[in-house]
Amino acid sequence: MTKVRNLLLYFLVFSYIGHFIEMAWTFLGHTILRTDLATNILSNPLEPYTIYGAGAVLCILVVHPLVKKFDHHLFITFAVATTVCALLELVSSVVLTMRYGFNPYWAYFDRPFNLGGHICLGNSLLFGLLATAFLRLIYPFTEKLLKKTKPIILNIILIVFLALFAIYYFGIEGVT
Repeated sequence: MTKVRNLLLYFLVFSYIGHFIEMAWTFLGHTILRTDLATNILSNPLEPYTIYGAGAVLCILVVHPLVKKFDHHLFITFAVATTVCALLELVSSVVLTMRYGFNPYWAYFDRPFNLGGHICLGNSLLFGLLATAFLRLIYPFTEKLLKKTKPIILNIILIVFLALFAIYYFGIEGVT
């Protein structure tokens, strides 16, 4: 049960961290690069970007065990993480396109080396880099932290993040 709780915590927390990464990227694009990014990212700070949470969990469940066999070699970690993240983004984009007729969150048609606008080499490499940093720096640190933290505290954190998800996905009048 502890493993499931911890995976759920990773999913929930990194879904929100993903939102803040996107906010920072949008801010960078608007203010420094002077690009006009069509986004509603600032309109709802409670919105989790679940693809980041799913990416964290996939890195833990798929990438980590695979690269463990290679003693966590940096290049192998990066290559496997990039591949897994690209596949996650590709599948997510295809599913969104099938559901809505287009992907309402991202389209890479204007980017070089894109695959049907669903994924592009630049972003895949960036996500691979983020996943590698997650696996080599953040995940070992958070695992130690989770082991030292009392279960009741972790359960409270889980309940808070589940409540934030519920507020966003099921809506409470006036909050979203």
